Amino acid sequence: MAKLRVLFFLVSLVVWATKVDVPVFAQVQTTDKKAEDMAGIEKLRQQDIAATLSQDPVALTDYWTEDAVRLGPNQPAEVGKQAIRESNERWSARPGFKVLSYVPETRDLTMLDGWAVEWGNFTGSYVESADGEVKQIRGNRLMVLKRLPDGSWKYFRGMGASVCRLGGSGAPGT
Repeated sequence: MAKLRVLFFLVSLVVWATKVDVPVFAQVQTTDKKAEDMAGIEKLRQQDIAATLSQDPVALTDYWTEDAVRLGPNQPAEVGKQAIRESNERWSARPGFKVLSYVPETRDLTMLDGWAVEWGNFTGSYVESADGEVKQIRGNRLMVLKRLPDGSWKYFRGMGASVCRLGGSGAPGT
């Protein structure tokens, strides 16, 4: 009889511990995963800034998935990484064109099991020629991000539009 009480007590203890500890451990893992995801997304954002400032067409393409789609106003959709790269190469080849600043600001980020959707604004400045006037630009963007099997993040869909150009027109993406 004493053995049954001990056995019952141990089984009850295990059941209680499982009900209490599993959610606690799951919450820690969820919190850790969210922190990892946020770090990966921030790394992607920093790659975007560095690539935009360098105007390197390879770097500007690397952070897109193979099946990505990029939408911009008054131009056909760029479907696939190759189309995005070709567009980046055209912009990078413009003589004298130089991006001086690019500051994206995320206004909202929603994460959904390996996917993230963010929208926000950006500001920047550029010149169209070596001795050209500095032009300011600001606009909006909406991006869908995809977590890859290695835990890194890339852009899967993206669209942006300039909403204001100060000092002239003809900015990229318009």
